[in-house]
Amino acid sequence: MSRPLFTIFVPEIEAFGGAERSVIALSRWLHDRGIPHQILLYYDHIGLQSFADHKIDLVVLNPVRSFIGKIQALKRYFKSLPKGTPVPLMSGIQAATHATIAGQRNFHTLMYDTPSLLNYGTDTLPFGIWLRRIVGDTVLRHSLNSGGRTIVTSEYVKDEAVRLWHAPVVIARMGGVPGRTFRPRVVDGKLQMLSVCRVEANKRIDWILSALAELEGRTRRLSERIDWHLDIVGGGLQIEPLKAMAQELGLAQRVAFHGFVPDEYLEDYYDRANLFLMPALQGYGLPAAEALARGIPVLLHRDSGISDLLLDTPWAVVMYGDAINLADALEQSIDNLLLKRHLGIGLPNIPTREQWAEHVARISGWYGD
Repeated sequence: MSRPLFTIFVPEIEAFGGAERSVIALSRWLHDRGIPHQILLYYDHIGLQSFADHKIDLVVLNPVRSFIGKIQALKRYFKSLPKGTPVPLMSGIQAATHATIAGQRNFHTLMYDTPSLLNYGTDTLPFGIWLRRIVGDTVLRHSLNSGGRTIVTSEYVKDEAVRLWHAPVVIARMGGVPGRTFRPRVVDGKLQMLSVCRVEANKRIDWILSALAELEGRTRRLSERIDWHLDIVGGGLQIEPLKAMAQELGLAQRVAFHGFVPDEYLEDYYDRANLFLMPALQGYGLPAAEALARGIPVLLHRDSGISDLLLDTPWAVVMYGDAINLADALEQSIDNLLLKRHLGIGLPNIPTREQWAEHVARISGWYGD
């Protein structure tokens, strides 16, 4: 008797980021246990298979490039599945919304971001987008309560999901990849700071640049205390404006934007770093887990979901407030590092990606009793 086939729907992928990493991690976990599954896409813009080290059963619908065309193709796919096919898993708000409009009910949803996170940096929404959002929330409220579970990574996302959609929400926290070389970092002559993210407004790279400029403007400049350098790794539309900002602030010789870096080269940047900067507003913040798994202390904002786990450890400084508060938080992080306050202290308990994937599979009824 053949085993049931599970579907993970990821509608649009324009770049490979945290959400896509999580889908690949879940697929790998299922693959290693011989659990048949498919990753369903509208289009494969990035060559998703190239980001996985296992064979993916990838279904690409390639519909007519219109909203109606996409929904019709999705409807045909779900209708083609055998009766009794297990409850599918939607990856993100868009996947859940499109599945709802296509007539699908009783599905699970991985909810990485909520509207407040997706609209960061937007003071007002155009009326048409605002109206679609209201209608979409109403539609989602029914489908997210039709039998499936909404799976999130943080208290922040859980609170907003419950408020907007009154959905049954479960937290499954995600962590880094086990097997990375753990080497507690200290400063040996030069402070090497690192940020790894999509360079978008919610990542607040501009905050980092402003904070560094402020520390350089204090009575004892940061560069007088310690030679320093910042590597910013990741693609995004804000790279050029931020390069100009670094130039204007007099930081261009100490700040480097590297754009997108494949995983096999990314390790070199982690290997050099001794402080990781992530003041972002985001559903979780997987790069912080990756940094900690390697022994790199982290500065992050309370607005990152992973901060739920990092409020009481010398391995992290969790800042609150606005951009104006980042300089003091950064100075505290540097002081902690120079004084080696993290050495001899165990890492906070952050689940691995494998533990997260198992949790998601169990919540979804794909594994276990």
